[in-house]
Amino acid sequence: MQPFSEVSGLHYLLAPSLSQFLNPILNFHQIPPQVPEIINSQTSSFSSNNSTSDEAEEQQQQSMIINERKQRRMISNRESARRSRMRKQKHLDELWSQVVWLRNENHQLVDKLNHVSGCHDKVIQENAELKVEATELRQMLTDLQLNSHYSSLKDLDDVPCCNAADLLG
Repeated sequence: MQPFSEVSGLHYLLAPSLSQFLNPILNFHQIPPQVPEIINSQTSSFSSNNSTSDEAEEQQQQSMIINERKQRRMISNRESARRSRMRKQKHLDELWSQVVWLRNENHQLVDKLNHVSGCHDKVIQENAELKVEATELRQMLTDLQLNSHYSSLKDLDDVPCCNAADLLG
């Protein structure tokens, strides 16, 4: 029974034009000489279909392996991207912390600068006042010195004239 199923299986593999030569009686004298070649090519095609099926299975397995690799790579890339985003966020947080610290430091330095600048202005003003006062005091001293010389000259007028003998004696 097995050989008959193979032959009937060949019936389906043959071209419709050749199926007329295959009848239940199978009279081999009626089969033209090219039919065995066609049957051989069809059976080789059938076996090639089996090998094609094996190749298709192999390709499907390779495709599955490739898809698994793609899936793993995609998951790996997602994880890598997530880690990268986390690193960037951490770096951004550190930068913002540094910005806050630098702004605070800048505010303190501006306050110190304003205080020193205010003190500088006061010292400049005080210096100017002291220079004016020093000038006034010099003028007073000069005036006093002139007045004291003048008064001592007045006192000389009251002194009697003396001659050289008075001076020697």
